[in-house]
Amino acid sequence: MKTIYISGHKSPDTDSICSALAYANFKQKFDPENQYVPVRLGNVSNETQFILDYFGVEAPQFMESIAPGEQLIQVDHNEQAQAITGFDQAELLEIIDHHRINGIFTANPIYVRIEPVGCTATIITKIFNENEVEIDRTTAGLLMSAILSDSLVFKSPTCTALDEVTCRTLAEIAGVVDVEAYGLEMLKAGTSLSGKSIEEIFKTDFKDFVVGETKFGVAQVNTMDIDGFIEEMKEDMVDYMNQLCQADGYAFLLLALTDVVKEGSLLIATGDIATVEQAFNCQLEDHMKYAPGILSRKKQIIPVLTEAIVK
Repeated sequence: MKTIYISGHKSPDTDSICSALAYANFKQKFDPENQYVPVRLGNVSNETQFILDYFGVEAPQFMESIAPGEQLIQVDHNEQAQAITGFDQAELLEIIDHHRINGIFTANPIYVRIEPVGCTATIITKIFNENEVEIDRTTAGLLMSAILSDSLVFKSPTCTALDEVTCRTLAEIAGVVDVEAYGLEMLKAGTSLSGKSIEEIFKTDFKDFVVGETKFGVAQVNTMDIDGFIEEMKEDMVDYMNQLCQADGYAFLLLALTDVVKEGSLLIATGDIATVEQAFNCQLEDHMKYAPGILSRKKQIIPVLTEAIVK
């Protein structure tokens, strides 16, 4: 029996955690001859913990690095900068993802499934159904919650019709009657910033990116109190981002504070802010700018930053 680890990305969000748990459930049922172990590469967020508590699930075990030769399946990411430490020495078996393709090289052919949907959990649900593997109530709840999180309760521009239909079908299995009410309660659980350090806030959902020779990072945090953040934490956050930018060699760092209810994001940038200004066709004032309608890092932030870099 082989042990095969299933990992989401560093600074894991809800989709990363729930997809790792759900895909491990699928693989274990589909291939009981091997052992599939979901792992996480960081702390779970308040939002994710709400979901785990709601459905009575333990968080995946923490795994700092993977040993050479160990077998690995990646979900919800395919960029090496976001992968587990030691990834390049492990044996990568599969990638299940919904992001752009960038920076993964393998020695052997592997199974790759990347689809332009709003959430990895939507793809994993399709895999269950295609292989006629039953989705139990708990797994349905995890998959449903991941879709609600990534789609911001169907408000994100990344949300497709398939995501919403899949989510509502999963809700029936999970026994959740009012999907929107559950989703808003879930998001609200993750928006409180009180008691968190500046570093904890910034790294709640942070991802590294490399375009050509340019290394940059983008963090996204959901909150319903942008004004309170500006008043109490903004200066300390800018100082922290400046230090991190210089210490780790980022061209620039961007933090998107997203208010789902108001449907917009406060953008805070350090480093080469000219690239950020070019990307969003705006001028930052004291490192920040409110951007109405900006909700999705994947669809509305990374593409325009990439375009600004390659010009």
